[in-house]
Parts: sequence; C-alpha cells; structure tokens
Amino acid sequence: MYGSYSAPAYGISSGAGYANLLPNGMLAQGSAPPVGVRLPFDVIVLAAEEYQPDLPGYEVVRLPIDDARPDAGTRARIRTVAEEIALYVRAGKRVLVTCFQGRNRSGVLAGLALVELGATTPQQAVRRIRMNRTGALTNPYFRTMVEGTFP
Repeated sequence: MYGSYSAPAYGISSGAGYANLLPNGMLAQGSAPPVGVRLPFDVIVLAAEEYQPDLPGYEVVRLPIDDARPDAGTRARIRTVAEEIALYVRAGKRVLVTCFQGRNRSGVLAGLALVELGATTPQQAVRRIRMNRTGALTNPYFRTMVEGTFP
C-alpha cells in the first residue's frame, strides 16, 4: 500500500505520497506517512486529527486539526506552526508537512510556511500547492488563510 510513497522532483505531483515545494527539497507536503518506512526528512508535521502515530527517528510536530472552519485559537496555532516550519527549513532541516490525504490541513501549513520563508507570495503559494497536490486547498477557510484574507 505504501510502496509508492515517494517524491518526484520539485514541481511535479506524486499523487500518493508527497511533493517537494521547494527546489532544494527542504519543504514537502503530503499524505499521512507510513509508520516504519524511512523518509528523507528530519521533521514530520502531523496535522491530521485522526492520524497521530509515533514516528521514531524524526522530530515530530503535532497539530491535530480537522477540516472544519478553524476558530481564532486554531488559526493562531496554525500560524505559529507555519512559522516553526519556516524556522526548521532555515536551520537546514528537511520538513514534510502532512495530513491524512495531504491536501488541505497540510496545504494551509505548507502554504503559510512558503510565505513566511519569502519563497512565494500568498497567491503563488496557493498555486504551487494546487499544482503539486491534486485537490489541494479546496477548503475555503484554509485557502483564504494562505491568501491572507481570512483573519
């Protein structure tokens, strides 16, 4: 089932698995990573409320959220974790941002991190994530958070 959990070169969607969002492979977005398979990352961000396994051998950042409209506290936590992701990337750590399907919860975190890193504008971040992850950022609350139009 997870044998195809792999990443393409930057700019090409991998379907299942993950996609690199930066050309140097330092930031990727994807679906829930399999337990017991070694991936080329130092940090894994687990954003799926329903998937929070132990992942020995990685630094793990946990932000269990659902796909509903995020309240003010959840939006603040999302922004804080996105800033933390950018700090890891700046420190030279390879980060994989995940949720269950690798589309919306991971998309808001990865998109905000891209903007925080200065790699893209908010609109470019949305386009990059949608280009690399089919069905990504269809959640209007998360998309508008990345665009900077949702408080």
